[in-house]
Amino acid sequence: MARKPIIGITGSQKEVNGIDHSFVHAKYPEAVLRAGGIPVILPLGNDEAAKAWIDTIDGLLLSGGEDVDPQSYGANPHPELGKVILERDETEIALVKEAEKQRTPIFAICRGIASLNVALGGTLTQDIHSQLEGGIKHHQEGSRINATHECNVEEGSRLHRILGETKISINSMHHQALDKVADNLKVTAKAPDGVIEAVEGTDSDWSLLAVQWHPEEMAVKYESMQRLFDSFVEECSTKEKV
Repeated sequence: MARKPIIGITGSQKEVNGIDHSFVHAKYPEAVLRAGGIPVILPLGNDEAAKAWIDTIDGLLLSGGEDVDPQSYGANPHPELGKVILERDETEIALVKEAEKQRTPIFAICRGIASLNVALGGTLTQDIHSQLEGGIKHHQEGSRINATHECNVEEGSRLHRILGETKISINSMHHQALDKVADNLKVTAKAPDGVIEAVEGTDSDWSLLAVQWHPEEMAVKYESMQRLFDSFVEECSTKEKV
């Protein structure tokens, strides 16, 4: 039997009862397990740890969470900037840089799309509601499992091939968005107000897919959202390590 691919999922850190905890929302490893992968949680670390993790794992899943600190892309904080953890940015940037060297596949979700873009040289809009005119609401108050707005998917993109649709319905829990897109990423989905909802890598030998919504929350109810994880794990199982 072939070895199942090991998927590293980036975690965050928070204080509970005066004690710092490393954590990741359970829906991420659950979706990876259903796809046939073996999830491992990656806590905050340093450059040495990032290299060791990428040496070990077969795929990197950049998970959701806090805002990306604008210091990570050379900007000053907007008044509506939310909680940031600079050390998480530094860890994820180091992971992406090492993954780039080793051509390790990456799937990025919500905060993850922002983190990936910044790591590769892009920038962010820190608060879409105050900085983008005519925007729709991107932080839903309904159940996370349900969709809240439509999304237009570029025909012929990898995302289109996985989902099988050029118009989908997605959930939405963010207030930051991609601004300047990194050179080796291309936009493959947008919300009706023009907010970028997905990007893919432009290098044929490095699998990159990132979405702004939370498919891990929808995956139990919507088979198409689980296919995003299925496709990623399959890619990781066939990719040769550099």
